[in-house]
Amino acid sequence: MAPQIQADARWVSVDAATRKAYVLSGKDRECALLSWIAQGKDRETHEEFSAAARALGISDAWESPEAPDFLAHYRLLNLDYPFLDYSVETSHEADRALMDGYAANGAPPPVATPRPGPSTDLPEAPLPTGPRRVPDVALLASWLAAAGRITGRRQGRHGPIVIKSSPSGGARHPTDLGVALDDGWPAPLRGSWWYDGDRHTLIRAEAGFPVTAPLPPSGAAFIVSSHVERAMWRYRDVRAFRPVLIDAGHVLETLDLALQATGWSTAWLPMPSFVGSDPILGLLLATPEPAHVAAGPPPAPETRPTVPDTEYRTNPLLSLIPRADGLYAEVHSERQGLAKLTPHTVTALAYANPSTRGDRPSRPAEIRENSGASPAEVEELVAARALLPADEAMRLWERSRPWIESSWFPSLLVHAEAAGEAQTKKHRTTTSAALTSPVPWSRLPAALAARRTHRAFSELPLTRGSLDTLLRILATVRSEVRLSLLHPNHVLETGTYQRTDGGWARVGPAPTPDEIQRAAIGQPWTAGISAVAWLVPRVTEPGSVSWQSALIQCGRDAQRIALGLATDPSCGVFQSPALVEHLLEPLTGLGTVHDGAYLVGVGRTRATSPDAGAHGGDASEH
Repeated sequence: MAPQIQADARWVSVDAATRKAYVLSGKDRECALLSWIAQGKDRETHEEFSAAARALGISDAWESPEAPDFLAHYRLLNLDYPFLDYSVETSHEADRALMDGYAANGAPPPVATPRPGPSTDLPEAPLPTGPRRVPDVALLASWLAAAGRITGRRQGRHGPIVIKSSPSGGARHPTDLGVALDDGWPAPLRGSWWYDGDRHTLIRAEAGFPVTAPLPPSGAAFIVSSHVERAMWRYRDVRAFRPVLIDAGHVLETLDLALQATGWSTAWLPMPSFVGSDPILGLLLATPEPAHVAAGPPPAPETRPTVPDTEYRTNPLLSLIPRADGLYAEVHSERQGLAKLTPHTVTALAYANPSTRGDRPSRPAEIRENSGASPAEVEELVAARALLPADEAMRLWERSRPWIESSWFPSLLVHAEAAGEAQTKKHRTTTSAALTSPVPWSRLPAALAARRTHRAFSELPLTRGSLDTLLRILATVRSEVRLSLLHPNHVLETGTYQRTDGGWARVGPAPTPDEIQRAAIGQPWTAGISAVAWLVPRVTEPGSVSWQSALIQCGRDAQRIALGLATDPSCGVFQSPALVEHLLEPLTGLGTVHDGAYLVGVGRTRATSPDAGAHGGDASEH
């Protein structure tokens, strides 16, 4: 579907390989090209349509009867996404002009998500420095403050820039936290809440949360969500969803460490869903009992009775897939397979698309009259959830609006696919019990307070202690990692290394500082670093849930590194997801990396201004 495309069109074709999009004619009438594709492999030869299909980048799909993988298409769409080169001064000027244009059309979203509902102020409570297993409000307040509180702010060009214990691309800080508490907690705290990190308050989630898991006795379930509009205001391209997932990993790791530091056991359960326009990424389950935290089975799919004679609208979470035998609709939020389309049902979907004037009648009889579809064909579209009752569909369209307006629509479909997958497939929990803490638990509060994103390095080798700490933490990360050392030291010579069971194996020479800067889109902050940990999101299982989890894990691992080094005054850390994929292979020997890498640069610090050292704000730009 082509949301917000005007004129005589309802559909858009995107060629991920060339990153080109084409509007296909056919609005309230037949789209001739799609009708021809829907006729399948026995279609008559048509030179003009064949040429159009090749131009659209879809003709290769006809060589196989198998459906293309939308996630693979999406990852290809992101590959080597064009960035401004920040080694060129005019790029900074162009970026400022772009942001000024955004600001002229509307202020950025508030730094905390406005939510309705009664609120409860939380006390000022420092994170305990030892086990604290009795559930109370002070303990809850200390966890939430450690992971999500706004601890400071300064005025930026387009509004406040906030400071938190976890870094965020462009200082957008989209990650939100919620919590569900069981009967083991004091009565006023029981139930579901959102955390407001600006006011340090709980806001009652009166409708509860759309994802649930059995809570362990006296336990808690922390919901990790992202208020994507904060990131969308700054980054209006399809690539920008990946840093949002990495940002969530930063916050998740901080919260997990805070829980463990107080003697609680934890497990991360990826459980994608939505709350309004915002993606929910999963639950962090916690219990005071020193035991493995197991998640229950996935929620049973909802039963949705059809209403035969009502207004219908097209589901916005839908795309079309050309195959050798015809054209198929994929409803990304569902897990019931593809729906084969005919020329008439393609027109039916276009006809039932919401009208900007609200004047298009779309009961089944009216859809049939205006598309030529048979009663059975319309029933099949309803059964596949490609057509939804109008009220439900319009709620989905409203929820999709921010993603559509910010050019994040393919990202919306990927998360919807993950949410659909989570309805039927139980995903493994990830526990943290076997991992070594990046810092002694007693020093975690100091590490959180000292956490900084550094932007000025001395070009000197890391101290022996800093390098030993870095190597120790890298031995605990779950992402695939390459380590580039730009200076010789007491453990390893200069070079790029791969982690192995026995230590580190050299796989190539060290990149030069100029090569690192070029790979990092020219960002000046990379100058002077002494070591680079390249964290690579490797998808371990098929599906969008595993893909999202791999990026979240990169954020978790990067936060472990940063916190482990935070209290070392000689050492600083800079992080960036903004990298040029095709430059990574020669630098790291990683091969093709469709999801890029997360650069964690480590170096000796030198004197910086207060603004340059503000923690929680990652200055990486798109």
